Amino acid sequence: MNRNSRAIKNNPPQLMAVILCMVICMIMAITTASLAGAQTVPTEIVKSDPISDYLNAIETTEAERSAYSVELSDLYFGLGKSHFTKREYEHARRAYQRGMQIERVNYGLNSLSQTPYLLSIAEAESFLGNWDESQNALENLYQINSQAYGENDPRMLPVLDDLLDWYMDTYEDRTHSGGYQNLVISERLSNRMAKILNTNVALEDPDAVPRYRKISHLHYFIANHIKQHGEPSESGLNISTGSASRSPDGTSRQHYRRGKAALEKVVESLEKQDASSDADKALAIAELGDWYLVFGQRMSASKAYQLAYESLPENTASQRLRETLFGQPSMIEFTALGARKKLPDSDLQISMVVSKLGVPRKMEIINPPENISKNQIRAIYKDIRTKRFRPRLVDGKTTESSIVFPYSSNQTQGT
Repeated sequence: MNRNSRAIKNNPPQLMAVILCMVICMIMAITTASLAGAQTVPTEIVKSDPISDYLNAIETTEAERSAYSVELSDLYFGLGKSHFTKREYEHARRAYQRGMQIERVNYGLNSLSQTPYLLSIAEAESFLGNWDESQNALENLYQINSQAYGENDPRMLPVLDDLLDWYMDTYEDRTHSGGYQNLVISERLSNRMAKILNTNVALEDPDAVPRYRKISHLHYFIANHIKQHGEPSESGLNISTGSASRSPDGTSRQHYRRGKAALEKVVESLEKQDASSDADKALAIAELGDWYLVFGQRMSASKAYQLAYESLPENTASQRLRETLFGQPSMIEFTALGARKKLPDSDLQISMVVSKLGVPRKMEIINPPENISKNQIRAIYKDIRTKRFRPRLVDGKTTESSIVFPYSSNQTQGT
């Protein structure tokens, strides 16, 4: 301790003065810092604009390398995606086309690397309402891949998957005749897929199940469309994925047979796969029963349901599984195909009796909203009557039972 420190320590008044001075200095320092902070203008955080970033990157790459540098195709693809996200479909299409042009210059007119660009061009064209241009892009995509691999090569299956998904995703966006065009093209694509599966893909292949199921569900879509809207005399299609002419017996019966054959392949494939569970196998057989039921084959449906029920082993775990799978009715849906349209959340609870033939009866809305009209109620009941349900199974037999069915009133808006 130095001299001054000892002097302060031995003089209490002086010590108090020093302490008071220190406190005042601290207060002044805090106040000054607060004022300085209050006068500081916060730095504005500028959000990055992906479109500007891509354009800057494109400009830099073109300046440093060339207008057809291989890096540019990816940059234009990203630019197109950014425009597409902002619903700027015309700009998106131009960016995709420029990226594809660069791919062709660098890798050839028939390069497989064009595939994602062609899919994206088709998507942008569809949002612009240019359905013919979308179809041209997709037909070009098919031709490029089939020339590279051969039409019957298993490597065509992912291409056919993408094309089928695209046509079914856009089905709801089209008019009745336009939707039918999508279905006809989809059928030709599915026929090509079935030929590859039947000749070049073993049933033990895990990918066989979803593809056969997709083929089956497509035939339900077609049969249901024809039932609701009829079959136009002309489709105006030229996609070369099979026969140039439509099969003359394009009826519900034809689609019933083709869809049934595909579902039978699903069952057969699951039986051959060691990784498939008892539940997977039972549900595949039950789905075949669903198919029979919606096409009016009631006896065949009952036999398939009983077979599905009895396919599970006899033990306690299987008994619980039977109750889970078949203990109450469930609405029959064939949804293996993609769909852009998403159903709204359910806001109504409807009690009903499902007959052993899967027909809903004795419907009643539980605690209906006060503002619901009689016309709305009639429309809801009419819509539900068009649906079919897998009946409850008791000891393998179809049985009448009651359920509470969740339903969205938005499904019948405007009716």
